Amino acid sequence: MGSIPGRGGRGGPMSGMAAGSGSGSGSPGPIPARGGRGGRGSPGASSFVASGVMHHPAAAAGMMGGGFGAHASHMGTMPMATYGAGGGSHLPTYRPRDLYMTGPGRAYVGVHFAEEGLKQQLQHRAYMLAAQWQDESVADTGGAAGYRLGPYHTLYPLEEGAMGTSAAGVHGGCPAEMPSVALGLRTSLVKGISSVDGSAAALRRIDPKQVIPTAELLSRARETVEQWAPLANHPNLVGLRAAFPAADSLSQPQPAGGQQSSIADTSALVFAHDFHPGAMSLAAAHLMPQMNGAGLVSAPQPPPEEVVWSYAVQITSALRAAHGCGLLLRPACLHPSKVLLTGFGRLRIGSVGLVDALMGGEQPGSDELHMLMRQDIAAMGSLLLTICCAGAGPAPSLDLVAANYSPELVRLLGALLAATEGGPLGTWRGLVAALADRAFTDLDSTGVSLDHMLGELGKEVDNGRMLRLLTKLNFVTERPGDGNNGQDGDSSWSETGDRYVVKLFRDFVFHAVAPETGAPLLDWGLVVEALNKVDAGVHEEILLLARDGQSMLVVTYADVKRCLENAFAELKNAANAAPPPSGSLSSRGMQSGRTNPLIRM
Repeated sequence: MGSIPGRGGRGGPMSGMAAGSGSGSGSPGPIPARGGRGGRGSPGASSFVASGVMHHPAAAAGMMGGGFGAHASHMGTMPMATYGAGGGSHLPTYRPRDLYMTGPGRAYVGVHFAEEGLKQQLQHRAYMLAAQWQDESVADTGGAAGYRLGPYHTLYPLEEGAMGTSAAGVHGGCPAEMPSVALGLRTSLVKGISSVDGSAAALRRIDPKQVIPTAELLSRARETVEQWAPLANHPNLVGLRAAFPAADSLSQPQPAGGQQSSIADTSALVFAHDFHPGAMSLAAAHLMPQMNGAGLVSAPQPPPEEVVWSYAVQITSALRAAHGCGLLLRPACLHPSKVLLTGFGRLRIGSVGLVDALMGGEQPGSDELHMLMRQDIAAMGSLLLTICCAGAGPAPSLDLVAANYSPELVRLLGALLAATEGGPLGTWRGLVAALADRAFTDLDSTGVSLDHMLGELGKEVDNGRMLRLLTKLNFVTERPGDGNNGQDGDSSWSETGDRYVVKLFRDFVFHAVAPETGAPLLDWGLVVEALNKVDAGVHEEILLLARDGQSMLVVTYADVKRCLENAFAELKNAANAAPPPSGSLSSRGMQSGRTNPLIRM
């Protein structure tokens, strides 16, 4: 490949990338050609078109907004970040604008970054992990930071009534447990951060006035945790991690000269399950009024049939795992308020093991266990029937399902509901066989989602690699000498030898100008291409021009990489040989060279 006729007069396979378009923020209009070799298209670029990249049959419901609190059965104060099309009445089609091609060898810069919707969802997850309750009534005594539940801190309510929250999100008042329709007990559900390992958990506290945490109950609860441990990482179950008594739970920090306050004077039993940020229950997703982007409230709508089949397959997967280990999900865990939707249409059964720990008694015999498993299957049918009849009336029925869904789905629901009466679907094996064809459809969708996520991850891996290269580049270029660089105080350290090549390369990449007008050339394609070639050590020659225009260097990208590594190694040796600085390290000291360089790469 020939040399390049000057700094800034260089195009490339990606030189037409739109500067400053951002990830997913550019318009699909054409971009004027720039650069000396802009006509050279990259291989296969013309076939890169905007298209749907992920089609999960259950993603429509899983991506809906509205569930601010994970594991919540109510509509929160902040909508969950959506990824793709929202709403549960149609299938999503993902057409990110940052994948739009504008011509041969030309694409928006967003193709090198993770999609904006995915970023927003991950940022929302991080926000939910760090969220904590703000109570103005204890602002002078440390606020929410002092609220703890056993070894967990940074608490945040996940249901109405927990820690005194109301439906409108107003905090304060007397915290009290709320009665659970599914469990038949007063409970409160909060998010907490473990002081042991820093992991987040969903903590369900049982009202000690209804269930006294005796030593026998605590022992049985811990045995239940051990029984469910092999299934803690199952993709369709909310893992049960721990059970413990919390003395003076949810206690506030003690004010100066005051008495410590708490919800209860006695210990309460607490179950710790995995916390899934942004999750919402099936009840919140399908059985409650939804608010659209315009602020209008719409009546509940039944999900599409593809979504219902996906739910059936995922619940069957959870039943297969639990029943295969001799465990029970229990009808309480298959209530719409206890089944959660997480990202990308993933369904998880929540509160597993809780009923087993609270009921106690002897282990059921073989016949009784088989009947209890049939009850789980019937509860699955009742759950799906309720979802299919959302908004159709107070009493779900198969007749209502037949009006909107296929006869195949109606027959499945009828067989599930008849499981306790000796129906054909009395075991998980029969259920797996009945859903085999639909399971492959769900498996295909999962494979597509996995491929898409690996592609998004690959973009960010490349970005991290280029950030490492840029960091080294800025450590070396135009660093003033101070004796710690191995140059005995020579202020021109970065202007000689290998460092000078690195400096000219920096100008070549970031200070390019248009050859016709001399205007700044903000070409992201040039930056990405050049950094990748340096990182790979490509033996392609480039022409580096000094700022005064009096000298030129013809080097290869491999030469630039060698010069950068040598200069950076010199800095590392100086940093390792010098004693650590005393006191704080200021940015002014770093820039003026009055402190030793601290390099740990």
